[in-house]
Amino acid sequence: MQPTELGAPPSEEAEMVSVETDVLRATISTLGARLLNLELKQYRRSVQPDSPPLDLVRPGPILPLTLQLAPALSDAGLTFRPDRSTVVVHGAEPATITFIADSPDGLHVEKRYAFAGDEYVFQLTARASGKGVATTMGVALTPLPPESAGGGRTPGRETAVALSAHRLVEKSFPDLEKGAVTLDESAWAGFAAQYFMSVVMPADGAGRAVMTEVGGLPVVRLDVPAEDGRAAFAIFAGPKDRSVLAGAGRELDRALDFGWFWFIAIPLLSALRFLHVITGNYGVAIIVLTALVKLATTPLTQTTFRNMREMQKIQPQMVKLRERYKDDQVTLQKEMMELYRRHRVNPLSGCLPMLLQLPIFVGLYNALSHAIELRHAPFALWINDLSAPDRLMIPGVPASSPLIGGGVPVLTLIMGASMFIQQWLTPQQGDPAQQRMMMFMPLVFTFMFINFPAGLVLYWLVNNLLTIGQQYWNLRSAT
Repeated sequence: MQPTELGAPPSEEAEMVSVETDVLRATISTLGARLLNLELKQYRRSVQPDSPPLDLVRPGPILPLTLQLAPALSDAGLTFRPDRSTVVVHGAEPATITFIADSPDGLHVEKRYAFAGDEYVFQLTARASGKGVATTMGVALTPLPPESAGGGRTPGRETAVALSAHRLVEKSFPDLEKGAVTLDESAWAGFAAQYFMSVVMPADGAGRAVMTEVGGLPVVRLDVPAEDGRAAFAIFAGPKDRSVLAGAGRELDRALDFGWFWFIAIPLLSALRFLHVITGNYGVAIIVLTALVKLATTPLTQTTFRNMREMQKIQPQMVKLRERYKDDQVTLQKEMMELYRRHRVNPLSGCLPMLLQLPIFVGLYNALSHAIELRHAPFALWINDLSAPDRLMIPGVPASSPLIGGGVPVLTLIMGASMFIQQWLTPQQGDPAQQRMMMFMPLVFTFMFINFPAGLVLYWLVNNLLTIGQQYWNLRSAT
């Protein structure tokens, strides 16, 4: 077949070459020497025990690792000759397979893959010569399958990603519909979902990432200079596990965005893994970790509660002052400050401990959001996947229900009830309208959490229950 542009569909007539390592199982088609599938042996497509391994190749007209030789020239339509039909490699042992193709018009292309048995990174070295070959060469990647985008009915979104000039760039698929995005000085580029990613990297230095659409399909290509028609790349296709990404180098761990409080989230994630070693259950590990965090923040919580109690005691006097000086704001503020001074109350002292706790709670939230360990991790009873929304399946409830999807979110409803109790036990401040508004917050949070992963709901529920225990103890101590 002749060389074509990127969009050459796979052919059933082409021969297949199989590759098996300790962590990957891949099939490479001789048509274009491209990936037909790439399975992660340690991860399943669904929570079912007999589910097949997760395949990171999405079926479509464009296959990953298509080689772009010129603006309108690729190797997608070339039939390659492999030097072997099977590759099996284990441990640190390396293995290579070479594909060679020649077209009638004199184009010669050679693609050599190198695999290691225990790595998610493999190498691709390409050589091309003949009419029309450009001085740059690029490797194209296509989006991941839906199964890689997180658990549950509302999976995390997939984005095109690149590390350009040491800055993480993410583009949604609607962004690419508006026009191509070109990023120079890119250390890597590809696609990332909540728990998995596939990216291509230059073997040395940096390249130019091009995020675009081809025939309505998002495509990310990484271009590098082709010296004497030769270019070398490295491909990572695997889990967004922080230890795996850090071990692969090239700042791949930047793909895990823990937000502003990364310095808190990363140690908490390590603590979660350690607790799992002890407990053997990630749900129990979340409970223990939440309790430890709550214990560490107890002094701040006590300070907040004491201040709220003092503010509640002077609430009647504050109401009287507002009524008396409702037309004189200057005098009202002066009298309020005098009231605070007499009762030794600082209206801001209750906010400071809460602000100090916020980074810890956000860090723990981000740690649980990015923990691939929770994917398909069972907890207890009906909760068999901590990365998916909890659903207790009820016979007769339609699975197409847009809100609950064939089951009852029991854990989320319990969490909402715990928020009502927590709000009821909290010393009331502000005017009655504000107090009524605060009582609606549990309803808002319950609605928000319906499609959140069960692991996050479990964390919030346990935190609420521990807070209720603290509030009850403080109320008894105050009487």
